[in-house]
Amino acid sequence: MISITIGLILMTGVVQLFLTSRTTFSTQQALARVQESGRLAMDFLGEDIRMAGFAGCNSRGLSQDSSLNPVDKKFKNYLNDENLLSFKFDVGIEGEDDVSANPPAGYPDDAIEGTDILVVRSAGGISLGVPKPNDANNVYARYVSDVAPCGEEQTGSSGICSGDILIIANCTNAIAFQATEVEGNASTGEVRIAHGAGDNPGNRVVAWDVSDAVSSASFADDAQIFQMLTTVYFIAQGAGGIPSLWRSSNGLAAQELLEGVQDMQLTYGVDSNSDGVPENYVDAGDLSSADAWADVVSVRVALLVQSSEDNVLAEPQPYTFNGVTVNDPGDRRLRQTFESTVAVRSRVY
Repeated sequence: MISITIGLILMTGVVQLFLTSRTTFSTQQALARVQESGRLAMDFLGEDIRMAGFAGCNSRGLSQDSSLNPVDKKFKNYLNDENLLSFKFDVGIEGEDDVSANPPAGYPDDAIEGTDILVVRSAGGISLGVPKPNDANNVYARYVSDVAPCGEEQTGSSGICSGDILIIANCTNAIAFQATEVEGNASTGEVRIAHGAGDNPGNRVVAWDVSDAVSSASFADDAQIFQMLTTVYFIAQGAGGIPSLWRSSNGLAAQELLEGVQDMQLTYGVDSNSDGVPENYVDAGDLSSADAWADVVSVRVALLVQSSEDNVLAEPQPYTFNGVTVNDPGDRRLRQTFESTVAVRSRVY
């Protein structure tokens, strides 16, 4: 009896030690995953925010006074549907504050109510030099290879496919358009890129005026050709049944990036006196026009990240996010907040 009693006491201690170690391991593992998700989310968002409005040496030309006569603008958008969310390239960065159940046209309709949405537009991906001046119906890029990730019905070369949304820019002017035909020629070192009528969205201006060397539609070897990207970040329900950070590019189906990102709140640093420094930070609702968004020089990002697993804590964890304290979240998940301020490189001095 004495041996059995001593054995039970020892076994109870071993079980208690095991349970304590298991709880500690689960908590530490949840904390590591939360911190990893938070850091990766900030990396994704920070990289795109820094590049907002980039277009080579004409980056500042994309954000322009909307009152200018179209012929006087340094940046021209020759796409059909140029005011749709995916093609509004003259607005390098914008967003939606505390999205409602019925978000504006083009915004993801599955975004969780009360979270923020970020839209970033910039040149990215492929960048090619221009070997010779363009003509009325084609621009020319420097040939690199015949390799391009194109579908069966597309033509491509040097990383560019027919159907891609492109921008050709020098330090004075820039034009956004859709490539309707791409033909590479290794012997001449050129890629001919046509900008015909096309579709989805197609080009509303097909023939460009290149009548003189200083024409706003004339580009020579001082220009570059870039792919244009519109990236949308938002919070929506993930495959695991909890909120996640999602990303959509150029209107394609959104991808779930990081599980457990519960909320995203953004404020925008506004430079009201053109010195490259934000005077104050405001919500997206206070920026109602393209000209107002053009004054944004930085973004303050706040993320609330929760653990994927429930019951990793002994009791519910109170937390404070975006100025609101939640004493009982209704679960025993681990949560952590992450904050960072990111400058838009093309708009700071």
